[in-house]
Amino acid sequence: MVWVAIDNQPQRAGQRLPVPVILGVSMTAAGVVYPVTDAALHHTSPIMIATLRALAGGALLTMMLPLMGSRLPRTRRLWGWALGIGLGNTTLTQVGISVGTQRAGSAVAAVLLNSSPFFVAVIARFALAESITRLRAAGLIIGFAGVLVVVLSHPGAVGHGSQLAIGLALSLLGALGWACGGLGMRVLTQREPNLDIPGITAAQFLAGGLPLIPLVLLAGGSTDWSRPTLDAQLVFLVLGGQILVYLGFNAALGRWPSTRVYAWTFLVPAVAVVVDAIQGNLPNSTAMIGVALVILGVAIVNLPRAEADPVEPQPTGSADPRSDAERVIVPGP
Repeated sequence: MVWVAIDNQPQRAGQRLPVPVILGVSMTAAGVVYPVTDAALHHTSPIMIATLRALAGGALLTMMLPLMGSRLPRTRRLWGWALGIGLGNTTLTQVGISVGTQRAGSAVAAVLLNSSPFFVAVIARFALAESITRLRAAGLIIGFAGVLVVVLSHPGAVGHGSQLAIGLALSLLGALGWACGGLGMRVLTQREPNLDIPGITAAQFLAGGLPLIPLVLLAGGSTDWSRPTLDAQLVFLVLGGQILVYLGFNAALGRWPSTRVYAWTFLVPAVAVVVDAIQGNLPNSTAMIGVALVILGVAIVNLPRAEADPVEPQPTGSADPRSDAERVIVPGP
C-alpha cells in the first residue's frame, strides 16, 4: 500500500520503497497536474482549484489516516510547525501557481516557480549545514537550463506591464514558499525521526488551505459544477496532484538532503511534455533537447560522487570528516 511504502518510522523501515521510486511517482503525478489543471480552468477559476486542492486534500487525507495507522498532530508545537510549513508549501505556492500563471503567463510562471531548488541550496547551506558539491551544483544548473528550454520552446501568452510585474512577484513568492516549506519539513523530520508523515501532511493542507478561503471570495469568478469532466479533473488534482505528490515529497525530505530532493522537481515540465506527446501534441526538437537536459541534470545530482567534493572547503580543523551522505541522509536498513 502507498502509505506503508512512504512511512518513515523505524519499525516499518524494511517496507519502505526506495526514494527514487517515491519521487518518480510523485513527480510524474505533478507533471500530469499541468494539463489537467489547464483543462479544468475552462470551467472554474485558478484560486478555486488551489483552495479545493488544499482543503479537500486535507479533509480526505484526514479521513484516510486511520487506515494508515496515522493521526493528526496532538501537540500545539506540531500544529505550529504544520501552520508554518503549510503557509509556505500550500498557501504561497498555490497562490504563486494560480495567480502568478494568470498574470504573468504560464511560461514565465513555470520558469520562476522552478527556481525553488536554488533557494533551497542557498538557505539549506546556512539553516541546515547541508553543503552542496560542485557536481550537484552543476546538475542543478543543467536541470534548470533544461526547464528553461522546455518552457520557452512553447512560451504561449506572456503578461505585460503591471500584470506581468505582479505575476513575476507572486511566482517568485510561490517558489520561495515552496522552498521554505520543504526546508521546514526537512528540519522537522531531522528533529523527530518518528514523525508521522501522513498526519503532519494532512495538517499542512488544512492549515495552509484556510487562508485561501478569503482569497476565493475576493477573487470572484464562476465554477460550472454541472460538468462531469470538471468533477473528474478535481478528483485527480486532489488525489494525485495534492495527496500523492506531497506525501511522497515529504517522505523523501525525511531521507535525503533537500537539494537532492528538490532537483527532482525539474522533471515536472518534462513529464508535462510527455503527456502532451501521448495526447498527440508532439513536442518540437527544442523541447526534446530540454527534456534531455532535465534528465541529465537530475541524474548528475543523484550520482554518488555528488555527495563529496564540497564547493567551498571548510577551514582546517572545523571540517566534518564524514561525507555529505553520512551527515544528512537518514540511511535505510
